[in-house]
Amino acid sequence: MEKWQNQTEKQMLEQIRSSIGKVQFPVGSYNEQIMNRIEHMEIKRGGKLFKKTLASACVAVMIGLGTVTAGFISPVWADTLSQFPVFSSIFKHMEDPGLKLAAEKGLTTSPNMSVTKDGVTLSVTEVFYDGTRLAFGFKREGVMDERVQAQITDHKTHDFDQSTKGMVGWPVVTLPSGEPVSFGSASTGDVHGQPHTLLLELNNLRNTAALGDEFKVDIQVPVAQIAEPFEFQVTVKKLTEGIINLTPDQGASRGSFHYRVKNLDITPVTMRLIITSEGEVPASPEQTGEYAPTEVFYELVDDVGNVINPGQMGYGMGKALRHPILDNIYDVFPQKPKTVTVRPYTCTFDSEFNLLLDGNGERLKTYYKELETTIVIP
Repeated sequence: MEKWQNQTEKQMLEQIRSSIGKVQFPVGSYNEQIMNRIEHMEIKRGGKLFKKTLASACVAVMIGLGTVTAGFISPVWADTLSQFPVFSSIFKHMEDPGLKLAAEKGLTTSPNMSVTKDGVTLSVTEVFYDGTRLAFGFKREGVMDERVQAQITDHKTHDFDQSTKGMVGWPVVTLPSGEPVSFGSASTGDVHGQPHTLLLELNNLRNTAALGDEFKVDIQVPVAQIAEPFEFQVTVKKLTEGIINLTPDQGASRGSFHYRVKNLDITPVTMRLIITSEGEVPASPEQTGEYAPTEVFYELVDDVGNVINPGQMGYGMGKALRHPILDNIYDVFPQKPKTVTVRPYTCTFDSEFNLLLDGNGERLKTYYKELETTIVIP
């Protein structure tokens, strides 16, 4: 799309007109129909047509005629078509604040790659990578069922239910060397409110840093009742602006418990905190007898009081569990903070391992003021 950025709307319209004029249609009037449709849209908008809207309108008309003209698209048009934003953003409509923010800020890339097998088409529509998380958006066509993710029957082997054709299993992402992308946590599933779409998110990445700011990954997506997986080779481009990587190596102690913040990474859409700890989990006087503390959790608080907890707030079913290393993902603060305070706390189990709740139905938290540490953000 770079060649479009400095063009006037009139020049863009002429470029589309020229490109369409080169398409070899079986019926000579199709190019006239397309241009009439685009010019009508321009009139309806009062002569003001945004660059992306114009290109998308052209593509929409072409797709609408696709069943008639698919076998007649020339290489010239195929090259022109590849420059247009065909797929809408999946991330922009998600509940995940980080990916939604990334899409709204234009920080994602759009490979617009499609593979069709046995009547099913799968496309990679969107990619985001900031060194901490790697996310892919997929769109599926050719299946009536709006659901995309098949039920995973074995989470260790990623085996999945094959009873409905076109349902998608767990996508596998590998580096150019063939080594799988290593991560601390991952999730995949249908995108709420967006039928026929799928998200794959790999967090707490461990083996991508050495690959630099741009590299390729291979994606294999198994699909029910189709023998061979759908394969893509996607270029991943790292978000490089606004990245802060800190190794503060600071922490605090209470009794025998001690922790240190090894890494605090802040990107425009994600924060990552890596903590090491040792010793007995601290306990308050109220966490004795039939009660006991959970593992230690860590809130992040900025200099104006905004509080953010880890994206995943699961807990182990054990009293005072120790985690020598914690690697957690957080949403970002509304503005770049001047300081970030790490605020440890525990929750409380009763004798039956139920969490105690406060008056609002939220987890009852026990904070330890002496364990707080504040990191200055340069």
